[in-house]
Amino acid sequence: MLGAPPAAQPARLHLGRRGRAAARARRGRRREGGLARRRKAGAQERGAHGRRRATEGHAARVHVPRAPERTRGARGPEEGRDQGRRGGGGARAMSDGESRTRLLGSAPSGSGGRRPVTEVIDATSGPSVRRIRKLRVVVVDAPDGRDQGAAHVFAQDEVRVGSSLDVDVTLRDPAVSREHLAVRLGPHGFSLTDFGSTNGTFVGDLRIERVAITDDTLVRLGNSVLRLEPLAETVEQEISPRARFGRMLGASPAMREMFALLERVAASDLTVLLEGETGTGKELAAEGLHEASGRAGAFVAVNCGAIPRELLESELFGHEKGAFTGAVRERPGAFLAADRGTIFLDEVGELPLDMQAKLLRALERREVKAVGSDRSRSVDVRIVAATNRSLAREVQAGRFRQDLYYRLAVVIVRVPPLRTRIEDLRLLVDHIQDELARRRAASGLPPCARLDETAIAMLYRYDFPGNVRELRNIVERWAVLGAFAAPGEPAVSPRAEERKAEAPPNLEAPKETAHASGVEANLLKLPYHEAKDAWVERFERAYVEAILAQSGGNVSRAAREAGVDRRHLQRLMARFGIRATSE
Repeated sequence: MLGAPPAAQPARLHLGRRGRAAARARRGRRREGGLARRRKAGAQERGAHGRRRATEGHAARVHVPRAPERTRGARGPEEGRDQGRRGGGGARAMSDGESRTRLLGSAPSGSGGRRPVTEVIDATSGPSVRRIRKLRVVVVDAPDGRDQGAAHVFAQDEVRVGSSLDVDVTLRDPAVSREHLAVRLGPHGFSLTDFGSTNGTFVGDLRIERVAITDDTLVRLGNSVLRLEPLAETVEQEISPRARFGRMLGASPAMREMFALLERVAASDLTVLLEGETGTGKELAAEGLHEASGRAGAFVAVNCGAIPRELLESELFGHEKGAFTGAVRERPGAFLAADRGTIFLDEVGELPLDMQAKLLRALERREVKAVGSDRSRSVDVRIVAATNRSLAREVQAGRFRQDLYYRLAVVIVRVPPLRTRIEDLRLLVDHIQDELARRRAASGLPPCARLDETAIAMLYRYDFPGNVRELRNIVERWAVLGAFAAPGEPAVSPRAEERKAEAPPNLEAPKETAHASGVEANLLKLPYHEAKDAWVERFERAYVEAILAQSGGNVSRAAREAGVDRRHLQRLMARFGIRATSE
C-alpha cells in the first residue's frame, strides 16, 4: 500500500548559503521600504494636523528657534536616534486652552498599560490612600563631571530643577537658571513647566513653556541634558477624610495627605519641622497643631528672621532688669511665655550659628537661662519650627548646625505650594471673599462684588510664587479695584479719594461703638481669629506709617527705632503699599 506523498518542504531548505543570504536581504529591503512609507505618511498626517490647528487658532505655547545652538552633548548620535524612535519622548506642547496635565504619549514600559501618575483610593473600611507613581531624573550630559550620570528618584507633587541649592535637582551649569524647570504631578501625567528661564527648556528642537509627558523624555536645559523616566513603581500615603485642619483649607489630595500626618502627630509632644515656601500657611499649620494637641498653655510665635541679632537671646529666653542698656524691667521671653504650650519658631534657618548653639541647649535640657541671670528655669514646651529653605542643604553648606537640625527634624511636614494644588483655588477664593465680606460688614463698609469667571480663569493660569498669601492679596485688591491688572503685575494705585474711602478705621474706636472691654463692637461680630487678624492688621499699618513719619521716611532709622530687622519692616511696607521717601 502506497503512503501519502511527502509534504512539500519549505523552500528555504533547498536554498544554499548564498540563496538564504539573498532572501534575507530582500526581506530587509521590503521591511525598510514599508517603514519608510509609514514614517512619511505619519509625518504628512502630523503636518496636516499642525496646519489645521494653526488655521483654527489654537497656537501651542512653544517657540521654535531658527537655528538652535547645538550645545555640548545636547543632540548626540544616541540621543538623536532615541528622539527619532520616540517622536520627542512622547511629549507634546499644551495650548492655552488645554488641561494643565493632559495625557500624552504612552505608558512607560512595564507599567501594565496606561495608568494615572497620582490617584486617590477611597477605602470602604480603613483609611483612604493616595497612590503616586515614581519619577526618575537622570543627568545624561552636563558640563560638570560631578553631575554626569547622577540619578534621582522622586515620589512627590513637584520636582524642581535648577542651579540653586534649594531645588530638588541641582545642576552645576552656568547656563541653567536658579529655578529653571518644574516637573509636576497631574491626574493623567507629568507636566513640565519652565519657570521663565533665561536660556529656555527644550524638548527636541522645541522651546517649551508647558508640556505634558507620560513616556521617557529627553529635556535640554542650558548645556545639560536630562532624561525623565516615569516609573511603574508607586508609593501610597494615607490621606485625611477632612478638607480642613485648624484654619487651613484644602480638598486636594496633596493637602489631605499633609492633614493626615498633622492629625497623627498633633496629640504627641514630638518636635515638628514645617518646610514650605513663603506664604503657604506654615504658621496656620503650627497653630492647628497646638489647637489639636490639648496643651493648656499658650501658642507663642517667634519670627527668627524679623528680630535683630543682638536681641534674639532676650526675645527667646528673656532678660533680667539691667542686663543690658535699655533693659529697664524684667522680661520672661518666648519660652517661658509658652510654658505648657507650644512655641513656633518661624524662619528658624535665619538664626546665626552662635544662637543655634544656645537654642540647641535649651531644647535638649528643657530649661532656659535669661540674659543677666545666673539660674536656669525648667520649661514644658512643644517645639514647632518652620523654614522656607532646605535645612538639610543648609547643613551641607555649613550654615546650619547638624545637631540642631536632627533635634528639630523629628517629624518633617512639607506644606505644598499653591501651584501644586490648583484644584483648591476655587475653595480658597470663596473662603477669602466670605471672610472679606464679614470684615467689611463689621467695619460698616458695603460688600464688594464677587469675582466673575473671567477673573477666576486668570487666577487658574497663574503660578502664585507668593502662594496663598499672594492669592489673598490679589482677591482683596480685585474685590475693591477690579481685575484691571493680571496676577503678578504691579497693583493699580487707587485715587486719593478711593484710598480715603477704603482706609481702615482708626485704632482708637469711637466711644459709641466700643465695648466695655475696649474692643470695637463690630469686631465682636467676627470669629476670634478674624477679629484678631483685623485688629493686628490695623495696628501694624498705623504703626508702620507712624514710625516712618517719625523717622522722616528713613527705613533704616525707622527699623532701629522700632527694634525690628530692616527687612521685616520693608516686608510690612510692601504688604500695606506704604512707600518710603528715603532708605
